[in-house]
Amino acid sequence: DWKAMNEEMITIIRAHGCKAIPLVAGFNWAYDLTPVATAPINAEGIGYVSHPYPQKRPKPWEPKWTEDWGFVAKKYPLMLTEIGFCGPDDRGAHIPVISDESYGEAITKYCNENGISYSVWVFDPQWSPMLISDWNFTPTRQGRFFKQALLKEGKK
Repeated sequence: DWKAMNEEMITIIRAHGCKAIPLVAGFNWAYDLTPVATAPINAEGIGYVSHPYPQKRPKPWEPKWTEDWGFVAKKYPLMLTEIGFCGPDDRGAHIPVISDESYGEAITKYCNENGISYSVWVFDPQWSPMLISDWNFTPTRQGRFFKQALLKEGKK
């Protein structure tokens, strides 16, 4: 099961002297952390991660995010290790990343209000949802959005 498998992997990794912080993901391509509510990982010094792309759940997102992974941040370290979006006609658009700036606004606001860190995916022009369209670092639609969001947050 999910809990036993993660606990065993953490034990094995630590038995070899690794000092890194294990990051534990849930089901559905690292989106769903609901098992943490009833069966948290029995290990010290870990963090939980989620990849809450826009099409994982329909709008309104926020109540579903709280239900699926946001609740974890009330008790444990939580980082969203992949967030991002592509417009439906953008290069690389695919399920579950198709959306627009409304997703970016919602996810950054949710994270800021709940003390959740995040990493925007991905700084590469060949993977998606991409932040840059080429190796001259030309920002994509989501690249422009998240650059402004991060600059705004950094000025607080």
